[in-house]
Amino acid sequence: MKRRTFIYTGIALAALLGIGDLFLLKYESKWKKHPFLYPLILSGILDEEWLRIIGKSYRAMWPAENSKTNLMNAIKSDIHTIDEKTYDGANEAFEIEKTVERDFKSERFIVIKGWVLSETEARQCALLSLS
Repeated sequence: MKRRTFIYTGIALAALLGIGDLFLLKYESKWKKHPFLYPLILSGILDEEWLRIIGKSYRAMWPAENSKTNLMNAIKSDIHTIDEKTYDGANEAFEIEKTVERDFKSERFIVIKGWVLSETEARQCALLSLS
C-alpha cells in the first residue's frame, strides 16, 4: 500500500468514526434529559415501538394510572422510598435503576405481552406511550 493511500484511508476512517460519535451523542442526550420516560435496561432489548406497546397495555390494565401526572407521582414515590437521605435528584436515572432492582428483589413485577417487567419499568413504558 502506498503512503498516500494509507493516509487518505486513515483520514476517511477517522471522519466516519467522528460522524458516528456525533449521532450517538445526539441519541443519548435525548433520553438523558428525560430519565423517567425511558427504561434504560429494557431499551437494550426492545426498540421504542415495543416499549410503547407495552406502555399502552399497562395503561389498559391499570386505568387509574392513565395520566402523566399519576405515572410520574408513582415513579417518584418509589424512588423516594429508597432512602431520602442519599437521594440525589441530579442522578435520577441511577435512582430509577436501583428502584427497578429493588422491585425485582421484592417480587413487584408484572407480565405484559410475555415480558416480565418491574412495576417501575412498566410505568416508564406507560409514560413513554403517553409522550
